[in-house]
Amino acid sequence: MLPMRYWMKYPFALLSFTASLHAEPLQKIFSDWQISCNNQNYCVARNIPGNNGLVMTVSRHAGSDDRPSLRLDYGNAYTGELSGAALEDNLLLDGQQLKLELQHWDVQPHHLMTIDTHSIDAFFAQVMDANHIQLQYRPTATISLQGLKAALSLMDDIQGRVNNMSAWIKRGDRIASEVPPEPSVPDVIPSSSPTPTLALTHDEMAGLTDFGIWRVNTNECPLEPARRKVTVWPLSDEKALLLVNCEMGAYNVIDLAFEVTRTQPYVAKGITLKLPFVPPGRGKKQIELINANYDPDKEVLRTFSKGRGLGDCGVTTRWQYHEHKFELVEYAQEQTCDAWHGRDDWPTLWVSNTTAQWSSGNGEMSP
Repeated sequence: MLPMRYWMKYPFALLSFTASLHAEPLQKIFSDWQISCNNQNYCVARNIPGNNGLVMTVSRHAGSDDRPSLRLDYGNAYTGELSGAALEDNLLLDGQQLKLELQHWDVQPHHLMTIDTHSIDAFFAQVMDANHIQLQYRPTATISLQGLKAALSLMDDIQGRVNNMSAWIKRGDRIASEVPPEPSVPDVIPSSSPTPTLALTHDEMAGLTDFGIWRVNTNECPLEPARRKVTVWPLSDEKALLLVNCEMGAYNVIDLAFEVTRTQPYVAKGITLKLPFVPPGRGKKQIELINANYDPDKEVLRTFSKGRGLGDCGVTTRWQYHEHKFELVEYAQEQTCDAWHGRDDWPTLWVSNTTAQWSSGNGEMSP
């Protein structure tokens, strides 16, 4: 971290320097809290596990325009609407009534949310050193507060708020406008290659499918030819995308991908997907094409790796086809399998300037 005297002497140089830095995504667990931060240093933290029905979620953007959010939710897409009285009158803090000043909150029976800075500060002041929040009429529905302070402290560090008046934990005298701005994100440009004008003919489909079934090296594709499923899409009037199912599990199918000429003799080039960062807990940048699908209209390749059959945890990615390769548009990951949310709401760890075009409604991590 650069010393304070550098910041004070060269504030504009430091702003420019910080804005150009590449922010490394992360996802960490502190006791009963998980924090996720993307490549814009946008962070979200929530208590785990979420399958007891009651969850608190805290999010904040980097920079002085931080747009904080705090919400309490009882029930989700997996549980549906749960029975019981309104949260505002039935939350206990370590066994005593939780005092909520709700003038600046969005109040619904089982959902409470505020984006008001003073309301969030007042809430944290009340709960930060407590042990748990509990639903009075359902004692098993609890929010453990063990790890909340550590998660928010890390958020302060990542967003450069230490010793700043805007910090939630490590507060100091520096004014809010002095925090580093959001890091820049990559521009992912749609393909400049000619969009295919010719649909694949029946003969092209048959020939390429046969090629994928019988000609792909068995060492690369251990699934026996008779069991392989092959899908084909046009990439241009000369090239096609070939996806070959090569390994099958209970709820995940692993594909090999090839860019192949549309006419014989077929010339195939293997396609690999390499991330611009090492995903938290995964150890390498290259990922497998799991449950892959291609949208030829948007020239976007998607993958969806389930951590378990329910689909409440895993990894989703989106890649833009550009200059004969696929560039990462978006990466989302949920490492906690607790039946809290589906893939459309997993924390997004990587975003780009085209992410909004492909957004599927991610409610937790989209900037």
